[in-house]
Amino acid sequence: MPAITNKQQLLTQCQAALKKRFPLAVVEAADEPRPLLEELIYAACREGSTAADADAGYARLRKAFIDWNEVRVSTVQEVGEVLRPLPGAGGRSKRIIGLLQEVFEDKYSFDLSELDKKGLKDTARKLRFYKEGVTDYAVAWVVQRSLGGHAIPLDEPTLRVLRRLGVVEEGEPESLEAVRASIEHVIPKARGPEFTDVMSVHAKELCTEKDPDCPACPLNRDCPYGIENLAKRAGDAKPKKSR
Repeated sequence: MPAITNKQQLLTQCQAALKKRFPLAVVEAADEPRPLLEELIYAACREGSTAADADAGYARLRKAFIDWNEVRVSTVQEVGEVLRPLPGAGGRSKRIIGLLQEVFEDKYSFDLSELDKKGLKDTARKLRFYKEGVTDYAVAWVVQRSLGGHAIPLDEPTLRVLRRLGVVEEGEPESLEAVRASIEHVIPKARGPEFTDVMSVHAKELCTEKDPDCPACPLNRDCPYGIENLAKRAGDAKPKKSR
């Protein structure tokens, strides 16, 4: 990874540029956070998507089923149909059903409020106990949005942007937890939610997996991938000299 100071400066500049480019991407915190279980379910909708898309998918889920128990006893296909057009709806529905099943078997209810009384580390450790539906992203999301802690949820679209920026190296042997810790070291707690939101929208709108729109990207002067991509496009656009 780049030196800490360089990385911090780069991410600060990028976050400011993306906030300006996508002013509606930043979501204001709710007056009352969701209960822990609901936040975990929302995180399953949010990972790999944007706030707007996750909000819509989560709202459809709440509207289509009477309660969480009905979701638990539904099929993956039934829940997936409700979540669409969220990408990977089938995988998300499997995670949500698996989480609800694990919580029900553990608590015989759908209430995780007792975890609010524990410290951040104990709560995060307990959440990871639910292996079927809880990812590293989900735990970091709950810490950031519900528990008042400092965590940066990293999903694949965000990691794609960070790799292209050179903040995370391609094929880096570090674990996801180690990468997240390094990002948390340079992104202040107060800017964490905004960072998560603007990165998600940028990954969807411009820094897509295939055919990213580098010419329209506000980061293209600082992004090694964008610089290389633009240079390649410029080379391809030059007329070939006739012999």
